Amino acid sequence: MKKSGKKLKKGMVMSMIVAGTLILSSMGVGAEAQAATNKTQQITKSAAVTQVSATVSKKGVLTYPKKFSMKQVSSELKPEAAKLMKIYGNSLNTGKTTSFNSYVNKHVAEHGKNDYLLGHKYVNDNYSRKIKGMRKVNSKKTLSTYSKALNKVTTSKVKVESTYKGTGFATFTYEYRPKEFDAFGTVTIKFSFSQLKNGKYVLEDLYFIY
Repeated sequence: MKKSGKKLKKGMVMSMIVAGTLILSSMGVGAEAQAATNKTQQITKSAAVTQVSATVSKKGVLTYPKKFSMKQVSSELKPEAAKLMKIYGNSLNTGKTTSFNSYVNKHVAEHGKNDYLLGHKYVNDNYSRKIKGMRKVNSKKTLSTYSKALNKVTTSKVKVESTYKGTGFATFTYEYRPKEFDAFGTVTIKFSFSQLKNGKYVLEDLYFIY
């Protein structure tokens, strides 16, 4: 990343930190039977679409249902990505991780006795190590300039870099490149979700890739 002769050093990996509906049709006998059939089809279709494209719950732990739309979830997480990029920029500038920790404690699933989730401490500690590492190899002036650039990010400027769904997990990766910086100034954040026994997906980890 270059800005007025400044360059953030490479090698520091910032990790932080996401079916179509089958409609059965049948032919009724007579106009009344056909109308009843059409009405039933409409109700069935509406219920199925609501289930598949249900929105991400953001009141607490980021959660979405067993059946979901990758496209819709990736769109709904963009504002969260923008928010976290600003938090990241501020952490680089000040060295403080309080805002990130608060976000994690509210929106990332905590591990329990009967699961293998990473938990808050793991995610927070990992972020803290990365921030300390970046602050050691870059000047305060460079980090201050970069922080101001990251705070200009908006949801519309965040790009969906990739999405992936596997067995029991799904990831959503976003990136933003401040116009003042070169390619090394691109900030990338990944949301990693894991599926629980009840079928729902919860945010397990989020990390920055640099």
